[in-house]
Amino acid sequence: MFRSLVALAACALASAPALADDTFVRLVNVDTGKVLAVKDDSDEAGARAVLAKPDADNKAQQWKLEKDGTHYKLVNRKSGKVLDVNDDSKDEGATVIVWDAKDEGVENQRWAWAGEGKERRLKSKSSELVLDIDDEGGIIQKKADEKVKKQLWRVEEVK
Repeated sequence: MFRSLVALAACALASAPALADDTFVRLVNVDTGKVLAVKDDSDEAGARAVLAKPDADNKAQQWKLEKDGTHYKLVNRKSGKVLDVNDDSKDEGATVIVWDAKDEGVENQRWAWAGEGKERRLKSKSSELVLDIDDEGGIIQKKADEKVKKQLWRVEEVK
């Protein structure tokens, strides 16, 4: 019985990003408990992605996960802009921003879940690097490291 429940929970978690089209989520950093947000709640293209203290009513902290093949486009609820690796950089430490969704050359705006369970890494389609956090709480991309808890994210549906 317990194994069945664990298997059922694992299946539900594995498909957690496959949410209804009108569902918004918070992406919670496992290490800090803070959420993926846009700096200063900006709705401007080029605004930096950062960690922020959770605020249930803040739309700059809410994201829609739109499926695109095997990847996702992360659309910010407040601005409608998408999570983007700045200048399509392939370098570790490159900043992650929000930008207008592109029709072509979208790889730096597409993300995949890496790992299993409810706490996973978000990996860039373009660089194959994962979301990480710099010393100031800004979101950057780095090589995946199984020992680094700040690279883990959990999806929480916005009610």
